[in-house]
Amino acid sequence: MESRPDAHRRLIALAFLSTAVMLYFGTGLTPIPWLTWIAPLPVLLLAPMVAARAAVLTAFGAYLVSTANSWAYYAHSQDVPLPAGIAISLGYSIAFAAGVTLFRAWLLRGRPLLAAFSVPAVWVTLLFVSASVNPTGISGTLAGSQVGVPVVLQTAAVAGAWGVEFLVMLAPASLAALRFAPVRVAATTLAFALAVGVFGVVRLAGEDAQPAQRVAAMVHDTAPWGVDLTSAQGQALFDAYAESIASLPDGVTAVVLPEAAFGIDDAGLPLLRDKVADLAAAEKTTVVVGYLRRSGGRKYNEALAAPGDGQAPVSYLKQHDTTSELGDDLVFVPGTQTGLVICMDVNFPDPAGDYAKAGATMLLIPAADNNEDGWQHAHTAVLRGAENGLATIWAGRYGTAMIADGRGRVLAEQHVGTGDRITVVVASVPAGAGATAYTRIGDWAAWLAVLLAIAAAGLLFVRRRRPEVADPARTSATAGQAEPVADVAA
Repeated sequence: MESRPDAHRRLIALAFLSTAVMLYFGTGLTPIPWLTWIAPLPVLLLAPMVAARAAVLTAFGAYLVSTANSWAYYAHSQDVPLPAGIAISLGYSIAFAAGVTLFRAWLLRGRPLLAAFSVPAVWVTLLFVSASVNPTGISGTLAGSQVGVPVVLQTAAVAGAWGVEFLVMLAPASLAALRFAPVRVAATTLAFALAVGVFGVVRLAGEDAQPAQRVAAMVHDTAPWGVDLTSAQGQALFDAYAESIASLPDGVTAVVLPEAAFGIDDAGLPLLRDKVADLAAAEKTTVVVGYLRRSGGRKYNEALAAPGDGQAPVSYLKQHDTTSELGDDLVFVPGTQTGLVICMDVNFPDPAGDYAKAGATMLLIPAADNNEDGWQHAHTAVLRGAENGLATIWAGRYGTAMIADGRGRVLAEQHVGTGDRITVVVASVPAGAGATAYTRIGDWAAWLAVLLAIAAAGLLFVRRRRPEVADPARTSATAGQAEPVADVAA
């Protein structure tokens, strides 16, 4: 017969492995959306059954092991170098362990609802703080994993990505707390689920305010960063793009090429402008191309948009970057409500939010990734679009070509290949509805989570000297066993 200490260890090992494996596949670069919702559940179920140290270490360790899904990417990525990757892995693990700590503590004090809400509150708080100070912004969160679940994603139009993040963590925490207060926890959980579901279905069923327009994203699969336009290689690359644009289906109104498709200096800028403007006018379609400009020893990461109606081209300077000069201006394609952003700009709430406030309904986004993170980064752009009612067209070098509408539905998507060819996606997409409740109100959900986390931790500190419900895990530890806490609320 198995001893109680052995059963105890097996229980911890089972929870550890279950959560680690589900997080491995439910988070990271290519997550499985439904796994994201249940991955934390085994550790949360375990927490009130074992000593505090065991619960915290199991939670921290399970999440840390799960981040192995991105370690190879961090080892060679220029966007997220290894030190930053290590910090991200540790940060997620600490956030999860902190949430489990409060969850366990409040369950043992007879407050299952507060316990359940503590988990997402702590999680969102720590991510919000991290995103606020991180020079590269934030990408690859739990909210991004839900891009393939449009009903859930509609929450972002009201509460931003933080609202989606909160929901994904609230679900497993509520399930784990359910047996301690079945009626109250079930009623609260169902109310949230109904509100999210009904709002999502209604918003997705809404009619588009503007007719759909055909757009395209195209990326040369293997062309390097910033090819000198004046070189033979640069001219050949431009000609290849021009040929692909000429081969697009009739009616394409805009085509987006990747970030830093070409490299130029100040003297070469007129050449690029003239060539792109002539191409756009000849094909009667707006052409957007990213380019790297060197001037006076400095680098400028810019995007050029040449309207198809012959108007003068305009240039946008990337607002978020770690290696080049930064811009702060919003730039629209002349005569349209279509704005320009570049790659890392989508890791931050703005400029996407600023564009929506200024009347934008669509974003054209030249980008460049590191192959593995192409899906993840493109879907971060979709999340920004859903937050602000903006359709998004993403052309990611070494990543993904993608088109999505203003409600976050991906209409066309293809990962770039490895051959000497150009990957093209084309779709008819309506302009987004523009500014949403989230655009106008901002990060209220994140600040609410901060207040809730502070309250949960603060109240626990105040009550720590008061008598608490018996902790079977603690009292049985000396006997070498751990048993579930008895129900403490109806």
